[in-house]
Amino acid sequence: MQHTILFNQPSNIIRRIPFRYDYSFSRYFSINKCNLTTARYLATTTINRSEIHVNTAPIEFTSNICFTRRELKRKHLLDEKSQVKVKYPFKVKELDETELILRKMAHSHVEPPPANSILSKTTWTPYIQLTKPRLTILVMLSAICSYALSPNAASMLQLLSLTAGTTLCSGAANAINMGREPEFDRQMTRTQKRPVVTGAVTPLQAYEFAAAIGTLGVYSLYFGVNPTVATLGALNIVLYSWIYTSLKRKHIINTWVGGLVGAIPPLMGWAAASSLADPGAWCLAALLYAWQFPHFNTLSHNIRNEYKNAGYVMTAWKNPKLNARVTLRYSLLMFPLCIGLSYFNVTDWFYVVDSSIANAWLTFWAFKFYWQQHKNYSKNVHTDKVKFNNGLQLSRIFARKTTMASIVHLPAVLLLAIFHKKDRWKWLFEDGKFS
Repeated sequence: MQHTILFNQPSNIIRRIPFRYDYSFSRYFSINKCNLTTARYLATTTINRSEIHVNTAPIEFTSNICFTRRELKRKHLLDEKSQVKVKYPFKVKELDETELILRKMAHSHVEPPPANSILSKTTWTPYIQLTKPRLTILVMLSAICSYALSPNAASMLQLLSLTAGTTLCSGAANAINMGREPEFDRQMTRTQKRPVVTGAVTPLQAYEFAAAIGTLGVYSLYFGVNPTVATLGALNIVLYSWIYTSLKRKHIINTWVGGLVGAIPPLMGWAAASSLADPGAWCLAALLYAWQFPHFNTLSHNIRNEYKNAGYVMTAWKNPKLNARVTLRYSLLMFPLCIGLSYFNVTDWFYVVDSSIANAWLTFWAFKFYWQQHKNYSKNVHTDKVKFNNGLQLSRIFARKTTMASIVHLPAVLLLAIFHKKDRWKWLFEDGKFS
């Protein structure tokens, strides 16, 4: 749309300046009263042609709201002659700026999926987060590994029901736990992005979701596996979501109760195919129980102040020396428990050698953490702020190393146990195959 501005200049330099009217004058000047006044003032100033050169070319203003391909090609930025080509020591793929701008414009007009859609990602993501996926997967894998180590075999239907039921029961317990603690989780960095804390899910919705998947999980264990496994699954929901969650704000015994929650899934996997009267089942459950102390105690050590400020009674800040002793104590307990698996004919005796390497690695870092904490709270160091702060820095490093070692230790010990399962390689020596 063409308009003409007539400037009231002296007759010798009167000009008519055509320009395109649009809403994008930010590159030159904005259409407002102040700038129009300035333009009118400059236009009415007397200028002598002999003093200054007057450019009589028309001034064109182009909108930056909508570009067409033809208009973009006319821009000097797309003119190949005006572009300065720089030689790089490597190959550089030149971009077509026309296509780049058009692509950005196309993506900017993409409409997001409706928020009320049942299948939308924004709807289901908070509910998946309620289950604590990484923790739930760990619980499910511990049950499957225990099933794989049991002496008797189960059907494929039982295995699938065990996997689904254990996952759903663990997810239900975690969802109830989150629904009960939004005010406390909000005060910790590691938990302040949980869906109930952010408001993506209300506590009532978390309870309803937990009731649905918990009921489905227990039913799948009852009808797909056996009543014993279903009872253990229901017990674990109550133990974690009610007893453990309540004790977290009352007494440090909550850590030992929480350890029982991690010991039940191996019993569920074993009971899916074999009897719980077998001592190997309880030895495996004790292994999972003991592992949680070097893992959680060192993990909580580096965030002990957050636990304290949030109102959680944890050994890490309540009794730091006990926290370190328990870490070392249960790391050492791994040795007799792995020997017990071989003694009760769950694995062969070669497993004692292999597992001892993994246990020694975990125990080494647990001892470093324990010894540093023992020195930190001695009389000579604890009264000296400089030495105490330096010692705390070292204890944080050793705690982090122990946590990482525990993360590697558990799958290593379980996979080695499956590899060394009793009579797994017996077929190699039958019928003279290995002779």
